[in-house]
Amino acid sequence: MTRSPAFHLSGLLNLAVVGGAVFLSACTATTKIADQPSFYRNLSAPGSEVDSQAAVSMISGYRQNNGRGPVTVDPVLTQIAKAHALEMAGKTKVGHDVGSGNLDVRAAKAGYAYARISENVAGGYQTLAEAFSGWRDSPDHKKNMLMPQATRIGIAVAQAPGFKYKVFWAMVVAEPETLPVPVMAGPPAAPPIQ
Repeated sequence: MTRSPAFHLSGLLNLAVVGGAVFLSACTATTKIADQPSFYRNLSAPGSEVDSQAAVSMISGYRQNNGRGPVTVDPVLTQIAKAHALEMAGKTKVGHDVGSGNLDVRAAKAGYAYARISENVAGGYQTLAEAFSGWRDSPDHKKNMLMPQATRIGIAVAQAPGFKYKVFWAMVVAEPETLPVPVMAGPPAAPPIQ
């Protein structure tokens, strides 16, 4: 039986398609799929940390959409937020004063000088996106995020596995105190030339 050249070409095409599919499947099997954005990452596992740059990006975008300037991460505010989140998790209680004093007291202890400062706290949100949405939908928390003069932020979480909330959040926004720049007196004016 003789086969036509078209049948032979068809067989070669089938072989090429199957070979290409095997080759491509081998390539895709080793390709790592991109992780989900960090603002959707579940932070309930002990030791998980919030991505402060993602928080700054999200909050700055929200502020800019509402006619406000962006914020940047402040390491001292982050330390204040982390200490408070740990304290809330340790006491399994959400609040602005759970033992170490209110925000003014905690900022003073940290040596942070500010013109304006405010804080959002929460318990139970598993992701940054959830915490942001909860704060955005609460008039008082929204007001804090949109503080017109705020330029700095610190945000942190702490976990309490086995308890109702599991994840405790603290975010501090502030306008740092700016000290006046001293004006140096120049030399005395020369007498007028006559």
